[in-house]
Amino acid sequence: MSAKRPLTEAEADTNATPSAGTGSGSKLVPYTSYSDVYSVLVALKTALGEEDIVHASQRALLTVNTATLPSAVQQAAVRLVTQLCTHPTVDSASVVTGLVDSLYTAEPSVRCEVYQALFKLHELKGIFNDVQLAAEAKQRLDDAAMRDLNHSQHHLRCGSLAVLPMIKPRKNRSTSIDVFDTICRYTTDAHPKVRQTALNAIFREHMMSVRLPVEMYDECVVATKDDFEQVRLVAVELVWAISSTYPEYPVVIQKFKVAETIRLLDDAFVKICDMVNDSSVVVRQRACTILGRFKNVDSKFLSQTFSKQVMSHLRRFVPRGGTRGYAGRNRGVRGNHSRGFIPTPKGDADVESDEFRLLDSGAAGAFVHGLEDEYQEVRDAAIESITELSIGSASFAAKAVDFLVDMFNDSSDRVRLCAIRALVSIGERSLIQLTEEQLSIALSAMKDASHIMRHGIYEFLAVSSLSKSESLAQLMATFKSNLDKYSEDQMPIYKALKALGNNHSNLINAAFVRALLGISEHYLSREARIDDIVYAGNIVLTMNTKVATRNMLVSVLPDYVYSHLPYLRDKYRGCLPDDILLSVPKKHWFVKQMLENPHVDESVARLSLEDRKIAAHRVFVSLQESLYRCCSGSGSCSQTTGLAGKSTAELKQKTREFSAVQNNAPTDDPSVRNYELAVLHYAKLVSNVSSMQTMADKLYQRAEVLDLASTLMYGSYEIEARTIGLDLDSIFALRYLRLFVHALWISRHQANLYDPKISEKLMDEFSQRVRRLDQLAQSRSADISELKQLSLSVGNNSNKKISDESITTFIHSFKPSLFAPATGRCQYAQASFIRPATKKRIIEFNHLFPLNLQIKSSVVWVDRRENILVTVRMPTQECVKLYPPASSLKPLAPMQWSLDWDSVPVSLPLGSGEGTSVTVNIALRQAADIPWTDSFIVKGDLVPHGYKIESYYKNLASGNHQYVDIHITDDGYTVNVNAVEFKPSPSIHTRA
Repeated sequence: MSAKRPLTEAEADTNATPSAGTGSGSKLVPYTSYSDVYSVLVALKTALGEEDIVHASQRALLTVNTATLPSAVQQAAVRLVTQLCTHPTVDSASVVTGLVDSLYTAEPSVRCEVYQALFKLHELKGIFNDVQLAAEAKQRLDDAAMRDLNHSQHHLRCGSLAVLPMIKPRKNRSTSIDVFDTICRYTTDAHPKVRQTALNAIFREHMMSVRLPVEMYDECVVATKDDFEQVRLVAVELVWAISSTYPEYPVVIQKFKVAETIRLLDDAFVKICDMVNDSSVVVRQRACTILGRFKNVDSKFLSQTFSKQVMSHLRRFVPRGGTRGYAGRNRGVRGNHSRGFIPTPKGDADVESDEFRLLDSGAAGAFVHGLEDEYQEVRDAAIESITELSIGSASFAAKAVDFLVDMFNDSSDRVRLCAIRALVSIGERSLIQLTEEQLSIALSAMKDASHIMRHGIYEFLAVSSLSKSESLAQLMATFKSNLDKYSEDQMPIYKALKALGNNHSNLINAAFVRALLGISEHYLSREARIDDIVYAGNIVLTMNTKVATRNMLVSVLPDYVYSHLPYLRDKYRGCLPDDILLSVPKKHWFVKQMLENPHVDESVARLSLEDRKIAAHRVFVSLQESLYRCCSGSGSCSQTTGLAGKSTAELKQKTREFSAVQNNAPTDDPSVRNYELAVLHYAKLVSNVSSMQTMADKLYQRAEVLDLASTLMYGSYEIEARTIGLDLDSIFALRYLRLFVHALWISRHQANLYDPKISEKLMDEFSQRVRRLDQLAQSRSADISELKQLSLSVGNNSNKKISDESITTFIHSFKPSLFAPATGRCQYAQASFIRPATKKRIIEFNHLFPLNLQIKSSVVWVDRRENILVTVRMPTQECVKLYPPASSLKPLAPMQWSLDWDSVPVSLPLGSGEGTSVTVNIALRQAADIPWTDSFIVKGDLVPHGYKIESYYKNLASGNHQYVDIHITDDGYTVNVNAVEFKPSPSIHTRA
């Protein structure tokens, strides 16, 4: 760097003017320090007048062209003028002219900054296209760029290469061949950054719809073998770009004086296939992605990608000629194999064989290498490309099926799901013929713990075809196992069975149906239960066969099967075929009538809106009457049973009926609908009380009882927290229900000889709850005999504890209190996500840093801001509570809030890996009646054997157990995350 002369006193006095500019009337002087330039950059973020901006740009240009200033100040001035040039009041032509002039006086570091500024201005404003520059300025810029192309510093060569294609005029979407020739010379530069910049400049021209010359293909192929990763990344893109522009251009492959001509498209495909074996995972992923963009590739090259050995149709025989003596390693003298024969060891290549390979060895089995790659990103990209190539080639799709089915055994959930989607895409065009081995792999995948994977397998089986009835029977047995194990898989399995029945009419014969339905050929069959989900699935498979097959099965199917069809058609809509009437025999004329004219009660949705409202109100009234009978004890109750079994069964039926019709009959008044929801929720809780009383004395059902108790405790708090406008009688009914849950929890713990300290704590707080409820009942003039007996039991004991006999008697004689809030006064707290937690399907995270999510939600009918919180369900099923800052919660109206939290900090545990997901919910804090016990019951906490009880008590005594968290979002938002290793991104000035 050359020495800078010191400023004179006059210049120093002049430079003392304000750095942001003081208008057009002030004297124009350059900036002399970095702090002056930085102050203007800061002022730009606040406010600057138009005159100040123009004046600051002029001062910045003067600073750039003042060669006596330090280079750091000049570089800062270049960055400043770049930002100022984006303002409409600044003359872009004068700025560009001033920057071009500095290229002849500034130092290399400043010139490099100027080139970057020109490149950025052209990207933002298109200064070389839209701005009228003088011909002299363009010529000076061209001369400066050509001069700096030969500079020793690679930064200058990179800057000039980036600007060179922009300053050359384009005609008819084509750039001068001289420019491409100049740039191509630097694709072999000694510095990798220069090579990368040259290839980026060429690729940028392609993205601007410029037709690249085909002569550049060889330079791009050579660049794919570069030592620098970023160079290879751009090179593979250019190889594909040129091949897509000239797909039929002939390429001559010449080896051993034998020449063969192939298309440029096929040759580029082979070259990119070879990049699947690259040492860089990023290059391998990019190569696998680009392979899917190719169209109309020769089938012989496509088929080779699934074989690691070069196929015979890609080998060429070469006659060696010459003397009759030595003719190869495996040949004796004069071709005599009896003497001098040295066999080639198995696995070695015969380099003297009379044939050569049209493909490089690395290109063979490209997709096999991609699917076996250790990184799931590469495997994902390979599967996506296989899917795209299968669209244009049926033979390639048939070869791909076997490899994609093998991916069901992959360790990554994301890769398995990607393979399933690829197979579904292939099967939608033509059915996939499954072999026994492939079916075995699919059946194993149906046992996956993830419901997303299982549902994907069902979709894949729906587009598959089997060749043997034994295989179909084996598949039906696995379906039966999944129906019994996973209740949420019922409808996806039925949809798969519908497609399988349509695809396998030839396999579903009389013998198969008898074995499937358990029908004897010689004896009468017992009628199957109409609510049996396995039986319903068998009927779905049988009735979705072809009409001719169904007519053939008339003599095999029992009469009860046809009588069940109307119910199954209405119960599982869309699972039976539309032409089911054609398969019903004439003797079942009543079934045909029911299929043609469905019963009104089974099709409420077909009624008018007003009729649906009347029907829903009628069902709700009957629900209220049934709830009143259960709470008042008007049903026949024995001495040991609190609720009559008949009344509870009736309540469960009415609850199901109203749940089915309420969505089809929206109420005009939201408060009435909220009132109905609260009553329905309470009725569901009461319907479980009888079951809990029945199981109270059965030790082997202890787990089921405790699970129901936790559900009832949480449900009672959910009604109280979410329903605004409940009267004191309704609140008392909810608290009285919690008393029953508390008593049941004590009984189950004592029966299991639970930890004495826990049992003592539960008993003490139970006595406290009884006293509080008794006082509340007296204030409400409520006469509840069971509660009075408990209160007397507390009063008669000196230690204020209740005996075990009193608790057992209370459990069996308990009857819920009537829950009847005032109609038209209830509102329901709820929240909904306006903006999802992330727009990406999968986001990456590192364990060293928190995962910042973005959520925006609307919350209605919540009175206090501090009661709103965000809960995140971790991969370990741990629920983390996060309190949003006050600035993120803004009131919109009374009891209505807008939650806009841009950075929700989520620290994932170290064990979280691929295929991990977190679920975000909005929740409310509801103060607990008895904080310790209620939180203990809601969470279902059980102290493990050998746990330090002192630490456990210390944890439970914290303030976190003062509240019960109630979710107010109907469905939480699930975000899929993937763990990655942290790698800091290098600076653009970092030396390679």
